[in-house]
Order: sequence, then C-alpha cells, then structure tokens
Amino acid sequence: MSPSIAVGIFGIIIVIGFIGEILFEYTKIPSILFLMSAGLLLGPIYHIFNQSVFLSFAPYLSTLVLVLIMFQGGIELDFLTVFKSSYLSMILIIIGLLLSIILVGGAFYVTGGGDLMQSLMLGVIVSCSSSTVIMPLLPNIDATEKSKTVIAIESTFNDAFAIIILIVLIEIAKNSSASFNVGGIALQTLYSFAVSALVAVIVGIIWYSLLKFLTNTKFAYSVTFAAMLVIVLIMHYIHGNGAIAILVFGIMMGNEDLLSKLKLNFFKMSIKNSVIKKFNHEFSFLIRTVFFVFLGVVVELTDVGVEFFIRLFVIILLIIISRYIAVSAIFKIQNFKKNPAQASDKSSVSADNAEDVKKEKFFMLSMIGRALATAIMAYMPLNAGIPGTSKFPEYAFTVIIATNVLLTAGVWYGSRRYKNKTAETAAVNEIN
Repeated sequence: MSPSIAVGIFGIIIVIGFIGEILFEYTKIPSILFLMSAGLLLGPIYHIFNQSVFLSFAPYLSTLVLVLIMFQGGIELDFLTVFKSSYLSMILIIIGLLLSIILVGGAFYVTGGGDLMQSLMLGVIVSCSSSTVIMPLLPNIDATEKSKTVIAIESTFNDAFAIIILIVLIEIAKNSSASFNVGGIALQTLYSFAVSALVAVIVGIIWYSLLKFLTNTKFAYSVTFAAMLVIVLIMHYIHGNGAIAILVFGIMMGNEDLLSKLKLNFFKMSIKNSVIKKFNHEFSFLIRTVFFVFLGVVVELTDVGVEFFIRLFVIILLIIISRYIAVSAIFKIQNFKKNPAQASDKSSVSADNAEDVKKEKFFMLSMIGRALATAIMAYMPLNAGIPGTSKFPEYAFTVIIATNVLLTAGVWYGSRRYKNKTAETAAVNEIN
C-alpha cells in the first residue's frame, strides 16, 4: 500500500472517531462501535490493512492506551471520595469476577466450548467492564458522584485483577503437572500493588513540585507524558503494575487540595485548568481511536456459525445475571450499613428515595461495556501457546460489541425513564 494512501486512511479514521464522539453526545452510542466497524471493513472484509503486521504492534499500542486512560481516570477522581467508596468497588469487582468465572466458564464448559481450564480463562476474559468506554460516559450520566466513583474505580481496577487471575490460569495450564504456590502468588500480587502505589506517590509528589517550573512552558504535557512512560519502565524492573502506578500518579496530579492539606503542595500548584489535562484528553482520543480500529482489523471472524452465536447468547445472558447479582449485593450491603434496623422495613423508605435507589441501581447495572482489557486478554492464552484458545479473540470481539450495544440501550432507556419520572415529580410538587 502506498504511504500516501495509508496516511489518508489514518486521517479518515480520526474523522470517524470525531464524528463518533459528536454522535455520542446526542445518541449515547459509544464511538467504539463505529471504529470497530471501520476496522472490520479495513481488515477482515476488504483486506486493505495487513492483519499480521498490525498484530505485531499489539503489545505496544495496548500498553500506550492503558497509560493514557489510567492517567485520565486518575486526574478525574477525587481521592477522598475514592477512599470512602473503594470498598464497594472491591466488592463489585470480586463478586462480578467470581460469578463471571463460575457462570460463563461453567456454561462454556458444559456446552463443549473447551476444557475446564480454557472455559475458566474465557470467564475471566469477558468479566471486565472497561474504563476505556465507561470513563468518558460518566460525566453524561445522571447519577450521584458516589455511584459514579464506585463504577470508575471498578472499571479501572478490575482489569488488573482479571489479568492477574488470567496469568495464574495460563501458568497452571502450561505447568499442569507442577505444584502451584498459591501463597507465593498472593504475596507477589500484594507486593506488585503496594510497590506500584508507593513509587507512584513518591514520583507524583516530586513531579508536582517540578511542574512549578514546567507548567508555563510549551512542553509541560510532553515531559509529564515522558514521566509516565518512565514509571511504566520502573514497574517493569521492580515487578510492579504499570496500570495501577499510572492511576495513582494521576490521582496525585488531580488532587492538589489534598496535597495542600498534607503540606505536600510546596508551590501551591493546580492543574485543573492546565494544558496537561486538556492535551491528555486530546491525545487519549487519538490513541483510543486508533486502538479500536485496530481491534476490528486484527479479528478473524472465520468459522462463525449457529453454535458460536448460541454460545455467545448464553455468555451475554450470564454476564447480565452476574452483573445484576453483584450490583444487588452492594446495594444490600450499603443499606444495612446505613440503617440496619430499617434494612428490612420497606415501609420506612419513602417513594422518592426508593425511586432514587432504582435509578442508581439501573445506572450501575447498565455499565457492562467491555473493551480494552477484554481485547488484550483474549490474545494472552493464544500467545502463550495454550491449545483450544484460537477462537477467544472472536468471542471477545463479539462480546465487546454486544455489551456496548446493551450499555447504549441501558443509558438511553434509563435517561428517558428517569427524566420523565423527575419531570412528573417536579410537576406534582409544583401543584402541591
């Protein structure tokens, strides 16, 4: 292909991404659906792009996307709210992940999709709601900040949990005859998270001080982006987790009020309206757009028949059931924590409050869109040489599309339903 044609197509892809973002504002349809469709046209359908060449860039592009998304998520999160809401997010992650592994994995095994280990791997792969899709959606959702924060933390952290579990399953599959040290894995995981957070906090404080001298330059974001890449490099050598480290680094950057209270904001810095946040938003859009087209280019939708779609339908249904159980569990836990004496007394709950609870619950239930982590994990067993996993990318691709369609439908239905309820309530109150 001529370089001029390739560059021109790249420009068209960016325009498609931009149009998708504009349409998203009005339709709530994630631009990921338009971008993945464009990738399908450029790859499997018309073979304009060479799939094997694109696959060689997968590890680098996916890592870059993770860095940008984690940083953007971090600078948008208020630390104190994160701290107060994190336990609910952890419950949501653990219950959702376990149910996905058990239900989806079990169904895949029973229907003959693979052996037990392969089925458990697929359960992990499809378990993660994605921050790539959900983070940009949150500002447009009519929900409480606490609910948004719970979902933001869940969509950010569950990727790391799922990837770690998948790595464990891959190692078991590769060394099925060897004894597996569960305690050692748990300690390694704890070390990875702890050292990632510690290094990110130290670097964040240092970098926040340096920004006093960099923020008025033309290259403040470029140097900050370089600092993020160096953090990822450090995590590689000390066996930390790059995604978690960048998230914590972003939280440090976005919480100048807390740093000031702790006497760590030495120069009274603020990046709320700085070029760093604005440029990261632009750069994230660019790389995210390319990545979702990449997903469409590299997928191989061959040998997809009736059996595949029946199995896919079962997987989607079980994802919804798992999500419903997990969301119901955290609302039940929160209800008991707030007022144990009235937790089972429905008459004590006002109609308005009950309606608000339904709205929040529906919002959290709708946030099931899969994307980045699902796509990355789908190739991990295949790259590790695990037999019987060649169709995982196909399942991942179709699950990503289906869950994003459901997310879109849920947001549209919820906004219309509860907007009308709010209008009716306001009218009644005005009459009274």
